[in-house]
Parts: sequence; structure tokens; C-alpha cells
Amino acid sequence: MAGWFRVFLLQEDGPEPFRIMECLQSLIPEVKGKFRTDEDGWFQLILSHPSVGELILDHFLTSEKGVRAEINTWAAWLESKQRLDLMERIIQVKQIFSFEVTPEMEDNASDTLVFKRIALGLAALAQGFVHIDAMGFLEPDGTLLIEDEDAIRADLK
Repeated sequence: MAGWFRVFLLQEDGPEPFRIMECLQSLIPEVKGKFRTDEDGWFQLILSHPSVGELILDHFLTSEKGVRAEINTWAAWLESKQRLDLMERIIQVKQIFSFEVTPEMEDNASDTLVFKRIALGLAALAQGFVHIDAMGFLEPDGTLLIEDEDAIRADLK
């Protein structure tokens, strides 16, 4: 499950850092986290735990330079797939959490599904939805909304 994990949030504010840590600690007991902040709030969370190693969770606001353009790219892709419902949701996104799982991280993790659970847990906390590379878009409960084309190509090999 190496690749990028993105959590798209529709709410403008929150969730608060302590709520994020509560959520993550319910998924990975004793996980430690250090938030990096600036005048706009937190922009990065560095997680550490023996079962996942170090995981860097980035936080973007759609008001930041370049982020809206990325959202528009996702919206155009969804429109090309005739998923106008999901396109509308992604256009309304206000925040994005993202993290990358490298093949090395995946090899060292005691449970590779933990990364998916992190993304889905954060989406549930913040009433969002998830995109996982080579898998697709998912609801917080894990329901697949649209499969990623990379996953489809991988199945053909």
C-alpha cells in the first residue's frame, strides 16, 4: 500500500490538534505526535511509533498558493469519469491532509493496513473522504467511490 494518502475535508476549521491526536491514538495506541505551526495554524504533524516508524502528515488549506489548482485537477479527472457528485464534493474541499508511505515504510510496518486506517480515521473525524494511490476515492467507512486507474492497470498485469 505504498503511495500517497490524501484526506479531503469540507470543513473550513478544525479539527483541533488534540482531536487529531485522540483519533490517531485510538488507532495506534501510544503514537506520539509533534505539530509544526505557523501563523495560519499547524501545517505538519510528525508521528512516531515503532509499528509505523516516522510518518509525516502535511496539512494544506485550499487558500494556499497552488492547492486550489490541484483540487481543480482532481475535479477535472472526476468529471471525465462522469462522477459529477464526487466532483462537486472535491470542489468544496477546504483542507487536505496528505502523507506518503514509501516501500521501505511499508516493509517495516508491523501492519500495513494501519496507513489506510489512519486516512479513513481522519476522514471520519473531519467529515471528509479519502484518496489512496492505486486504490481510489473512499468514504470514511471504506466504501469505494471510484477506483483509481492505476489500480485497474495493476489488475491487468
